[in-house]
Amino acid sequence: MPNTSPDLAGPRLVILDMLGTLVAHDDSVRGAISAAFQAHGESVDPELASMALGYPGIEGIVRIVRWLHPQEEPHVQSCQSIHDLAVKELARLVRFGGGIHVVGGVENMCQTWIASGRRVAASTTLHPDIVKPLMARMGWDVHPPFEALVLAEEVQDPTPGPGLILECMRRTGVLDVGEVAKVANNAVGLSDAKRLQCGWTVLLDSGILSTDQVAAFSPSAIVDQFSDLGMLWKIPRRDDTLDREIEDMLHRAKARD
Repeated sequence: MPNTSPDLAGPRLVILDMLGTLVAHDDSVRGAISAAFQAHGESVDPELASMALGYPGIEGIVRIVRWLHPQEEPHVQSCQSIHDLAVKELARLVRFGGGIHVVGGVENMCQTWIASGRRVAASTTLHPDIVKPLMARMGWDVHPPFEALVLAEEVQDPTPGPGLILECMRRTGVLDVGEVAKVANNAVGLSDAKRLQCGWTVLLDSGILSTDQVAAFSPSAIVDQFSDLGMLWKIPRRDDTLDREIEDMLHRAKARD
């Protein structure tokens, strides 16, 4: 049985952003967005495509269109068409792409958190047509490492609004935002936690943000890899902890299957 002691140190709820935190990806995600724009006659490199990551629905696409054509109002139907094409390409990539895999240490760390009395949830702004095959590929459609998964389509005012966090709290029975930690690898993925004044905003640094951007955003903690999260809070060591290198190899092999 999990430890539910009231003196549990650190957060009672850890919310993990799915893309980039739970699931690693190479440039294929940004490449899919670039390709969708290319099909509509727009040249968008992977760096510019990053502007869309983390935003729900067509909001990310609209951000790029506004950057490309600052003097024009984005055409909603065109943005929707680009979005729909990107979703189709990303759904294909999560089924077959070699660069998408579970971040090493995720499943063991989540089990350890839950065993120590914490609640663990995941949130994502990815379209359901992408999430479903992604969950199946990772084996999480049957045995997810988290207790709740909340999609942007399921809530009002999703990221950068507070909807995803509030729904994660509701599903896990955590009432105080001061007992919530949000972990993401980009600024928009932590913006909701900042606005809600959650107890912890943790940046999993993947190099997406510049030093100035990190300083301006000022997360409460910065880690270089997922396994470093275990050092943030006092978590009992499990006797069945797998060697990190072996676990990483297992995850990479699983992703190739």
